[in-house]
Amino acid sequence: MNTEINISLPCEINEILTRIMEHGGEAYIVGGAIRDALLGRPINDWDIATSLKPDDIERLFSHTRTISVGKKYGTVIVIMNGKPIQVTTYRGEGEYLDFRRPNRVVFLSDIADDLARRDFTVNAMAYNPYLTPAFIDPFGGVVDITKRTIRTVGSPGERFSEDPLRILRGIRFSAELSFELDSKAMEAARTYGRLLSQISFERIRDELNRILLVSDPFYPLMMLHQLGLFKIILPDLWQYYGHSTALSCSFRDGFHLAIKAVSLCRSDIILRLAALYCLNNINKLIWADTSGPINIQAAGCFAKAAELSLKRLRYDGATTRRVLSLVTSSPLPLNLKEAEAAYHLRKIIGKIGQADTYRLLELEQAYLSAAGQQQGVKCIRRYTNIVNEIISRGDPVTMSQMAINGNDVLGIGIGTKDKRIIGKALNQAYEWVLMDPECNDKQQLLSRLKAVFRQMRT
Repeated sequence: MNTEINISLPCEINEILTRIMEHGGEAYIVGGAIRDALLGRPINDWDIATSLKPDDIERLFSHTRTISVGKKYGTVIVIMNGKPIQVTTYRGEGEYLDFRRPNRVVFLSDIADDLARRDFTVNAMAYNPYLTPAFIDPFGGVVDITKRTIRTVGSPGERFSEDPLRILRGIRFSAELSFELDSKAMEAARTYGRLLSQISFERIRDELNRILLVSDPFYPLMMLHQLGLFKIILPDLWQYYGHSTALSCSFRDGFHLAIKAVSLCRSDIILRLAALYCLNNINKLIWADTSGPINIQAAGCFAKAAELSLKRLRYDGATTRRVLSLVTSSPLPLNLKEAEAAYHLRKIIGKIGQADTYRLLELEQAYLSAAGQQQGVKCIRRYTNIVNEIISRGDPVTMSQMAINGNDVLGIGIGTKDKRIIGKALNQAYEWVLMDPECNDKQQLLSRLKAVFRQMRT
């Protein structure tokens, strides 16, 4: 690979580099920006390393906004034209007592020493077109990019024991870049993976999200399993897969099916999380002819395991609720006739909304496709078309969209003695509207309710 690189720098980066150099400092672009430039990938994040101390950077850029949230560790965020850019002093680090941050930071003057503390060789390169040499690669990052390999800077055991989250980062980088994780790094990940139990749930969640959102998460999820990491970062889910008798398939087949289904879903975190957690419910659909009666107790245990897992990873309430609504929704039976399918789909839309109804159908389609059931896939596509029609027509799908309300029901004498009857009447009317949206007419609904409830003491 030609290392005579020429990265087109945004004006904000140019300004920061030149301003630092004009005031006697040294500065380089570091990290993922160089890696992505060499790979011809879009550059989303720009990081700068400098010989100047954090106080110097704050003074130097006092004309614009700076954020000193990471100043203790040498990082000042410079806001240039509204864009946040991390500027970090060259540094060396002591022991990682909390598996995240070093117990001490020593500011350095040499970029090579700074690069030596980084995680992977492909992230340990530096570039400044105004300096000689313009490109610095002391650990063979270019060679590893050529070989399409993720390799640690120095001993993988040392890097991973300093911060075990680097194990997940290495797996994620290999998936994002379609690289192989170096064999020594793989062995170190297997050895030191247990230390992930010491990492904050929030950090694991954020890295897991990024793994789930790669274009094809099958490979990294399978690697988590093969390295024994799945049971460490998702213990509640692992216990279900490993020990539950609710599935009508072996652990191996069920786990493979689940992660294959995840990879067949579009890159949407709600959808892919639900695909990871919903095998029990989909089990009822995939093996409907052989599974026998649904084990309600086991299904409830799995839903509880999913909830515990999501809460353990500190997902926000909205994400947890939406994932659980998909995980606990019974899959729509296959081969329903159009009118019956439309009834069920209106009910689902009314319960979980349009977006999550599409997600629920996509979950079913992904699992059916993963199981090789193409007839089922065609059926789900037909259901999706029915949803499109329901939405296009504007069919009423919630009780609030009905032409009548509680006052109307009370107005015709239903519920005058027992207010609970009003709710029963509204539920009955709602069922009629779900079955036939054309009957959502005030007079028609009230007339039918009178006929049904006239024999009751209302």
